Amino acid sequence: MSMRALEPIPRGSFVCEYAGEVLGFPEAQRRSQAQRPEEPNYIIAVREHLHDGRVMETFVDPTRVGNVGRFLNHSCEPNLFMVPVRVDSMVPKLALFAAADIAAGEELSYDYSGRAHNFPGASREHSKPLEEENSLKKPCYCGSRTCASFLPWDSSLFATPASSL
Repeated sequence: MSMRALEPIPRGSFVCEYAGEVLGFPEAQRRSQAQRPEEPNYIIAVREHLHDGRVMETFVDPTRVGNVGRFLNHSCEPNLFMVPVRVDSMVPKLALFAAADIAAGEELSYDYSGRAHNFPGASREHSKPLEEENSLKKPCYCGSRTCASFLPWDSSLFATPASSL
């Protein structure tokens, strides 16, 4: 299943929010590890690097509470980008905006890793993950020329206490 634009969307336009349950790290880790590989759901981890060196983490699971944003597919060459937006709360809303002009009928997608459109001039080459990590990852079917072969994967959600020492 894919989501497509019903009408043209100009670059920079707000498209939708990626909504869901906001989780703490332990619950995000528990749910990620309990999920079967064939399940289509994706818990997103957003890490914001602050000017003082701290990192703010937000984990959002759209399984039980969500909106149309949960149906957006990943692409290694997306036409949307995500921005954490705060309104009267430290918990951000995950807003998706058009990264380019989008034609009516075009599939809407974003890079689950947040890499695309967030690092100007950054290399789009991907390092090959370890074989043991590949067994836990979901394959990427975006078909772009820079496809990484696997969906972005947050290894911290799958770390065991012994492996994180």
